Amino acid sequence: MRKYYQAALVIIAIVSLVSLLFYRHEYNKLRYVLEVFNYFGKPNQRSEMNCTNNVPVFTKFDMKFEEPLSAWQRLDDDLYVYSAYNIRDKEIQVIGFGSSNSIKDMQCQILFENEIEPVLGSFNYLSINSNNLNSTSTGRNIDYRGYHFYCTYTKNKIPIGIMFLTKSNSDLQNIPILPIKNQSHNLNYVNIGVCITPSLTKPIQPLQMISFIQFHDIIGVDNFIVYDFGIPSQYNSNFKELSKSPNPYWKFTYTIVPWNFPFLNTHPTIIKDLIQADCLYRTYNKVMYITTLSWEEYIVLRYHHSLTDLMTDFKKSKMKADRYKLKTLTFCTQQTDSVSNKNVTLMIFRKLHYDTSIPDNQPIYIYNTHEVFKKNIYTRDIGKDLVILNRYQYCPGKSNIETGTEDTTILRFTEDVQSSQIYRKFITENKFLLNSSN
Repeated sequence: MRKYYQAALVIIAIVSLVSLLFYRHEYNKLRYVLEVFNYFGKPNQRSEMNCTNNVPVFTKFDMKFEEPLSAWQRLDDDLYVYSAYNIRDKEIQVIGFGSSNSIKDMQCQILFENEIEPVLGSFNYLSINSNNLNSTSTGRNIDYRGYHFYCTYTKNKIPIGIMFLTKSNSDLQNIPILPIKNQSHNLNYVNIGVCITPSLTKPIQPLQMISFIQFHDIIGVDNFIVYDFGIPSQYNSNFKELSKSPNPYWKFTYTIVPWNFPFLNTHPTIIKDLIQADCLYRTYNKVMYITTLSWEEYIVLRYHHSLTDLMTDFKKSKMKADRYKLKTLTFCTQQTDSVSNKNVTLMIFRKLHYDTSIPDNQPIYIYNTHEVFKKNIYTRDIGKDLVILNRYQYCPGKSNIETGTEDTTILRFTEDVQSSQIYRKFITENKFLLNSSN
């Protein structure tokens, strides 16, 4: 009997040894795979967890949206320039604003890399369309417009700066030099960005900024480019710090672009068209889709969960376009809060009645940035059954706005917003100084 026990023990020992060796082999294979993932990361993934030591590993692309470092610079009393780009071959594109009289007989001179003397270029211009609103007046009965300035050249060198000579200012020593941003031609990013125009109401409240960024982050906006005109530095610092955090829950970038527009009382549509023109140059070949919104505007998806999903469906159904036009609903902010949502923190979930008498005269477009500089841009209108643009504004002279039509589509995002990490950080944990009831 003892022999059988000994034989059984030997067999058990052999099986245990074989199992141990097999387990060790599989463990080493798994450990090797995890080390590879930790070092290289998974394909197309910007945020990853280090599996061996439980430390988050996070990578963000530096799109350098702040380049060029732009500011409105005076050429003469009636003409200003803002930013310069080199997107097309041997042509520089500049954003400008001023009177048509000042543009006549204007010349451009280009500074090239490793050269001291500027070279005369060939000047041309095109008005930035603002639906018959792209003009303003300073009290001198002069019309002002936004312009694309074009300066072409023949040299096979890299342009680094541009100057403009006018009738009243031809002294090169007193002419500002705009740095030129040479945009790459071989990038293929698939993310989404939004350029944000200055708020219509000043001073802007932090809760307004939190609401906008949080909501659009949820629907898949990766990049926020803020044209800053009076935003407190504390608010910008908080969002920049957040965007640079390795926390995998927020993956967006937050870029500040100065906006010191020189003419007061200019129509908001003119401002938006100027910013949109600069935005398209600034984001060219850096994002796949771009739109320009104010802090008061929200893209609301009716069925999709992200803008990327919506654009993917357009491609699949052969509805691809160079830009997509959104329908707009205006929600007057002085309306009574919704009874069922009056205790909700964010205003966008409390104001649910839109005014049908307010015309949609400020079209919003989502651009495919790879196609926007073609000669003929194909525009497709998106039906209200897929997506809508909610605009929240004060409506002067409106008294019975509670009788307007109700649209509750935005409420489908209430739970996502209130459970988001940004909401918890800035509202539940009160990281911002929330001194506004809006």
